[in-house]
This record gives sequence, C-alpha cells and structure tokens, in this order.
Amino acid sequence: VNEILEFLLKDSDRTVLDCTTGEGGHSEAFLKNNPLLSVTCLDRDADILNVARDRLEPFTGRVNFVNCNFADVGTADTGFEKYDAALIDLGISVYHYKVSGRGFSFVKDEMLDMRLDESGLSAYEIVNTFPESRLKEIFFKFGEERFSPRIAAKIVEARNNNEIKTAKELAEIVDRAVPAKFKPKNIHSATKVFQALRIVANSEFDHIEKGIPAVLSKIKKGGRLGVITFHSLEDRIVKRMFNYMALECTCPREVPYCVCGKVKEVSFFKKLIVPGDEECKLNPPSRSAKLRIVEKLFD
Repeated sequence: VNEILEFLLKDSDRTVLDCTTGEGGHSEAFLKNNPLLSVTCLDRDADILNVARDRLEPFTGRVNFVNCNFADVGTADTGFEKYDAALIDLGISVYHYKVSGRGFSFVKDEMLDMRLDESGLSAYEIVNTFPESRLKEIFFKFGEERFSPRIAAKIVEARNNNEIKTAKELAEIVDRAVPAKFKPKNIHSATKVFQALRIVANSEFDHIEKGIPAVLSKIKKGGRLGVITFHSLEDRIVKRMFNYMALECTCPREVPYCVCGKVKEVSFFKKLIVPGDEECKLNPPSRSAKLRIVEKLFD
C-alpha cells in the first residue's frame, strides 16, 4: 500500500480508477491520503462492492461505485471520461475465501462455484462435465500442476460414482491423487488445482488481455497505471503486455527503417516493486505480490 501511494499517485492527481475494488482497502488508502481525490470503484462482484460501499461511507461525495468487470471499462459509465491514475489488483480478496460461500477455499464444505459474477461456467460444471483430457490440460496450463494426469483421472473416477459438489470433496480427491512424498509442506495439495479452476471459471487471463488496454484508454496523458499480480502466470502476461506497449518499433533488425508503424504507448515508471519485510509480516498474503507501474505517453 505504501508503495502504491508513493509511486502510483502524484500530488496533483484528483481522480483515480480502482479497477478491482474488492473490500475497498486501496480506495480507502487513496481517499485518506489525499482529501482532494475522487475515486471510482469498479468490481465485477456486486456483493463485495456492497462491502466496499459500507467501508467507504465516510467518503460519500468523493467515491463512485460501478458494478462491472474492468475489462469492460471502456464502455461503462464511470463518472469521469479520463483519470489521473488507475490500479488493477489481480488478487482474490480474503472475503471470497472466508465469507462468499462460493467454494474458493478447500477447507470449507461449500458448493463449488468460484465465479466472481454469474457469467461463465462454475467450477462445479467444469469438474463434473469436462473430459479427463481437458481437466488435465487446465490443471497443467493454469495451475502448473505436475500431477495433472493423476488428479484428472481421480476426479473422473470419483464423479462416475457421485457428483463432486463441494470444495472440500474436491480438495480431498486431489489430496489423495498426489503421492505422499511429493505433497508440498507449506501449502495444501489442492492449491494449484483450485487456482486453475478459478482462472478458467472467471476467464481471468482473457480479461487481463482485454482489460489493460481498456483501462489505459481511460487514463490521461502522463497518468500512471499500476497492476498487482500474485502468481507467475498472470505476472507473465502483464510483463509481456507492458514490454510490448513500451516498444517504439517491432521491425526486424535487418529492416533499415521502421515500417511497422508501432507507437510507444507507455514508459516504465517502476518495472517491479515487491512488498517489504514489514508488510509481509503484517499481511502474509502480500508475500507473492508484484507491482508494476507504467506512465501513459499519449492522450
């Protein structure tokens, strides 16, 4: 949070777009830090947006709430045509694990869903209807799970007897599929599988690809965009997109002059920021966070 306040915002900024508001922590920090600031809070999850609404009630008049996916911000009515800065936090809120009741946590006996809104297929539908080959592909591609074939086979074997309805049931099946000597010490055996299912259920990577250009279109020239990632797969996408946007030319080296017409869209303000030791102690989920900030070069 301290790094975001220091590097994302300028003293002259008056409008900020919080693209993934969650419970409103970042927006609250923005509003407290600058009494002249107005914040537009987006979130695709209407329930958690109401949580943020209650939290940010003391700032009524300076905050606006919009229930939409940040990937659709280009066509949404957000209150301002352009913003001085924007933040995309790709992490899943603690609220979703502890309160939402949608099966994000493998320690709770909740119905499998994992969706942040009502679009797309639920984790329940994926687990109970997708062929074994597709499940194996999902777990490997989106979870980098080395035992994807064994886990997919065990899931299909289990659902042939009874539908897999809850997160706890699924977690137990995955745990049994992973050989004891290869079980991770500090995380649950089902962590990567749950990550993969959540990504697919919410089309997360598609929305990153679509959303970053959409959000950039809402930022003024000289304004900054910050993106926080929490695992290597999504960070790879953000890094690749920012690197491409920062290029002036994509022509092969053997071409004597530029014919591609590529325009440099952003410059890196901060290529990589990670949380300090103190923040990691106070907020353990922040340990894997990576923050990248770019500055927009055109209007």
